[in-house]
Amino acid sequence: MNNTYGEIIKITTFGESHGLIIGAIIDGYLSNKYLFENTIQKKLNLRKPFTSFFSTQRKELDKVKIFTGVFNYITTGSPILLLIKNHDNKSLDYNNISKNFRPGHADITYQLKYNYRDFRGGGRSSARETTCRVASGAIFNNYLLSKGILIRSYIKKIGNLKINFFYWKNILNRFFINIFYLKELKEYLNNIKNTSNSVSAEIVTIINGLKFGLGDPIYKKIESLFSNYILSINAVKSIFFGINLKNKNSYFIKDEISKFGFLSNNNGGILGGISNGQPLIIKILFKPTSSTSKNIRTINDNFKEVLSKTYGRHDPCVGLRAIPIIESMLSTIIINKIFIKKIYE
Repeated sequence: MNNTYGEIIKITTFGESHGLIIGAIIDGYLSNKYLFENTIQKKLNLRKPFTSFFSTQRKELDKVKIFTGVFNYITTGSPILLLIKNHDNKSLDYNNISKNFRPGHADITYQLKYNYRDFRGGGRSSARETTCRVASGAIFNNYLLSKGILIRSYIKKIGNLKINFFYWKNILNRFFINIFYLKELKEYLNNIKNTSNSVSAEIVTIINGLKFGLGDPIYKKIESLFSNYILSINAVKSIFFGINLKNKNSYFIKDEISKFGFLSNNNGGILGGISNGQPLIIKILFKPTSSTSKNIRTINDNFKEVLSKTYGRHDPCVGLRAIPIIESMLSTIIINKIFIKKIYE
């Protein structure tokens, strides 16, 4: 099982949804950089369960602790070990699926590939693992900001409901901590929950401050690399770069300062797989949550058809807590590419 990602800075995540702890080891990061647990905690608080009325009711503290690689709040250059305890794991909720395979989940593929699986919340395949990614990616925020790189995302759609984007500081678009104040959205998601259904989500990410030259043709285009990281996030099924498919041209215009510019950004900041200096635009689609409390037809470990029900606590829309996960994964690949290309030195 591959649990490591990154090129220069390598991140290994570990732990299961219902195990004692989850965590990450970050190896290859710079020395002599300030790093505080509070910096990581702020990002974790944005994805942790129970921050929204419509997220899973699993109440995890997600309190991070730095164990190695930092001395007097400064990185030493040695591996950084982050640990997070699991608190509210009700494993008994999953006893009924110990023999049954949930449709839309990795239960059957894990069983067939490894001849064994942790059925408690999906074990390693659970979205709980993304907590480790958020904690790791948070380490790189200050470095990227010092290079003028800003990664921001907003929720554009929940199911069939369009969310109007107002401004970046609007908490509605960014993280949905207070969405229950909006009547239309509350009624929509309440209906989804009450009917034991789930819905998809569309998220738009815009990266400002990328210089020319990130990405390599033909087999290591920047969108290929981003796609690799983003598609590794649970429930992501689609990714699109740019504004739309109708017009992908971005015409040139004379600019006295930088010698040339662009009349538009339909390409989303990428030409030929290489960043062109414009804001990079990514649209990401999350599928509806596979687990609901409905009785559904499936098969068991004897490959016999059965009716099964999942009793665990789940998000009716996983996209509600996805923004910090997306931004952490993008932070990781960007900082690795910067270190490889050395174009920001």
